[in-house]
Amino acid sequence: MSSQINSLNRAVFLAAGGTGGHVFPALHTAGALKARGFDVLIITDKRGLSLLPENMHSRTICAASPFAGALTKRFLALAKLSMGFLQVFILLLRQRPLAVIGYGGYPAASPTLAAWLLRIPVWLHEQNAVMGRTNRVMSKLVRGVFISWPNTIGLPAAARYVYTGLPVAAAFSRLRSYKDTKETKQLHLAVFGGSIGAILFADILPQAVAGLPESLKSVVRITQQAHIERIDALQSTYAAHNIDADIRPFFTDVAGILETADLVICRSGASTVAELAAAGRPSVLIPFAHALDGHQLANARQLADIDAAVIMQEQDLTADQLAAKIANLLSAPQKLLAQANAARTIACPNAAQKICSVIETHLNGNNKEAA
Repeated sequence: MSSQINSLNRAVFLAAGGTGGHVFPALHTAGALKARGFDVLIITDKRGLSLLPENMHSRTICAASPFAGALTKRFLALAKLSMGFLQVFILLLRQRPLAVIGYGGYPAASPTLAAWLLRIPVWLHEQNAVMGRTNRVMSKLVRGVFISWPNTIGLPAAARYVYTGLPVAAAFSRLRSYKDTKETKQLHLAVFGGSIGAILFADILPQAVAGLPESLKSVVRITQQAHIERIDALQSTYAAHNIDADIRPFFTDVAGILETADLVICRSGASTVAELAAAGRPSVLIPFAHALDGHQLANARQLADIDAAVIMQEQDLTADQLAAKIANLLSAPQKLLAQANAARTIACPNAAQKICSVIETHLNGNNKEAA
């Protein structure tokens, strides 16, 4: 991928950690910036590079966590971060973008620090309902922090923050409302587990579905994300109970699946929660128990606290408990409708546009001062 951009200077650089939770909000912001005539370059690591489309200008830098693993591994991580800082400092010095926005994760730390040292305006975006460690440290150096949730935990007292919401694909906000999607008596259960949900969603969930009352099993169909090595076993389990199931390791049209879903069962990463809100769909959220600083539980509470979702804790969760919860919800269409309507009350469909507006307002103000 090319890192060359038009430098008549309409350049804004976005820096994101190497996971989808960091990269995808940056990509949605990139699209909004491009629509306003900016040139955009995304800075990430090798993991993040694989998530970017081919036509996205990008630059990869060295990055690693200095807080994980043995002492030797931590020293190596510090060396990588130092190398990444040197790489990005030279890049910013040469191309002098108008602004930099960091989206969290270790690959975003070096661009944030380099931009501050070079006096390039820099902002941060925090996806989770608990402020990430990288963003917490870097928040002292930036013009402001864009937050995804009104009551974000861990914001430093001196931080200047703007509530924008979390940028998600526009397709989620364009879905028909939940009450308009029922066309048959069939019930659609959508399950998105992701890599950290392998055991829970591949083992406990099919047992729970098998334990549903026959009146529900006879009308339920399942769309489920699963590791490729688990697909055959899952298909066999569902087939034994005459349940129609579409099981794949990856789905490209998640919004399309949500449009017909009666109930969604998933983790509670920030983007997932924001997508559920934008789509206005009821859900059972099972936060990843070992998420750093408990951020998945905090994310889930953004929906649960307004009765837009049900939280089930991963620890000691049994198939019987999950079956009972699924049966209770699928048997109560008015409850599902109420959840769906509540979810949309916290949606922020214009999150990316709000971020762009703040950047533009600041840059236009600087141009007037310069004039």
